[in-house]
Amino acid sequence: MADFQTDLARGRYDVKFFALRFLGIELHPGQVRMAEAYMFRDPTGWRAAYLTIAVAAGNRAGKTLALAIVIMHSCIYKMGSKPPQGGSAEEVRQWRVRPYMWFHFAIAQEIADLVYTEIVMILQGTHGAQHDGRCPLSEEVPHVAEWTKAYHSDYRWIVFDSMFGGAEIHFRTTGERALGSLGRDMHGLSFDECGLESRLDWIIKNVLQMRRLGTGGQLFLISTPEEGLTEFSDYWFAGDPEQPDRSPRKFSMRMSSRENLGYGLDQDMFDALVGDMDEDQIKQNVDGYFIQGRSAFFNHTSVDHAFVEGLPETVSAKNKHAYIQGVDPALAVDSLWSMVFDATKAVAVGVSAQRVRGKKTVDGIVALTQQVHYSYEVNRKNIKSSCATAVDATGYGGKMFKDLLDEGIPGGVRAIEFGASHKRKLLGDLRSSLDKGLIKMPRTGIWLAVRRQLLGYKLDDKHIEQDAVMALACAVSEIRRNPPGGLTSVPFDAYATGDPPIAPDWVHTPYE
Repeated sequence: MADFQTDLARGRYDVKFFALRFLGIELHPGQVRMAEAYMFRDPTGWRAAYLTIAVAAGNRAGKTLALAIVIMHSCIYKMGSKPPQGGSAEEVRQWRVRPYMWFHFAIAQEIADLVYTEIVMILQGTHGAQHDGRCPLSEEVPHVAEWTKAYHSDYRWIVFDSMFGGAEIHFRTTGERALGSLGRDMHGLSFDECGLESRLDWIIKNVLQMRRLGTGGQLFLISTPEEGLTEFSDYWFAGDPEQPDRSPRKFSMRMSSRENLGYGLDQDMFDALVGDMDEDQIKQNVDGYFIQGRSAFFNHTSVDHAFVEGLPETVSAKNKHAYIQGVDPALAVDSLWSMVFDATKAVAVGVSAQRVRGKKTVDGIVALTQQVHYSYEVNRKNIKSSCATAVDATGYGGKMFKDLLDEGIPGGVRAIEFGASHKRKLLGDLRSSLDKGLIKMPRTGIWLAVRRQLLGYKLDDKHIEQDAVMALACAVSEIRRNPPGGLTSVPFDAYATGDPPIAPDWVHTPYE
């Protein structure tokens, strides 16, 4: 028994050892990386360092088994729950009887039950990954957990023995009925095949996030990537170590099917799996990469190349430079965007981006736009620069906004209409500029929100965030119309309202 207690103590912070010693399972390298990310603690020593862990995995990569082991480990050790401080018998008893709930979700009950089945097979010693056909933990502790009873005759439910603190695992779906009945604190949450859930962002923000506020519980998002830039990909990139705006409390990783060779997948099966796949399918379904969907409007590579490391997030006006401001006013609850580009040379460079969220007043929008405009249209002794502002004036609100701007910026504002076929033409011009490398933006700060909108944009844009794309399209339209650095000149734009220019230097005078 002494060895059992010593090994159990060691397993608390060593999931790889725990899996081999108590479950009879050797984790493959990808599963080890996932377990290590789960195990990292913050400076308290007991709270999780990563509150959200997203795993993009190939088919048959062993992600469900890895998740099952992480859930078992978290429940047995009550990870994330503040441990007894004094070590007295009473403190240990109180900690042991304290409730600990893990909720596992999927879009359908049969998918949620996959993890349930993995855990039950492990405890029974019948899992294929247990090469000796045994579960050491169940042999040494005969009643590790109860799994034969359904929770209120409703769904699968596992309850660990009181020796391990009596933690519970609930297996739920994201259907309306299931979500509507949730009201408890959750010490751990997981969502298997979350890439299939069309309401993922809403569910996380309005349901799951609220349930872990009092516990600091970890959330695991695991799925094989779906085609296109989905809501799951948004969450994954938020924790991608290679992204410059990655959240420090989120971690994302890939788990390739190749890593499961020799563990749960043999070479013959792998060859059969990839035999009829093209290169993109292999990257997505085997290696866990997000592949651009056919409905994506902008080329992923062109967008990525448009955002450059080292460019400063904001640059003030410079002498003899020409600037263009693009504005999407967003009078209602959407985000107002203002972007300014230095269009002095052939390649326009972003020098300012501002976003205002929530409901706004017309006067406030006008004031912000005028302030930005005159920050770049300067007539002082040492600095003389020009700025032209292009505004999305689609609909009544936009036209009213443009009229008010004309009072404060006489002759410096042009209205852009996105109605009907005009929108496709303007977006096409933006795409062309990106493909040709004529637009460059900083790869830092608020500009990364512009990048995400471009990557996720599609023509059927009714339910996606697009305000930054529209502001950028306004700026590009004005840049193309007034190209001091040599962009394709468009003397008259039939797709924009307002008076056409009467001369090539309508707004700008030549600059060096």
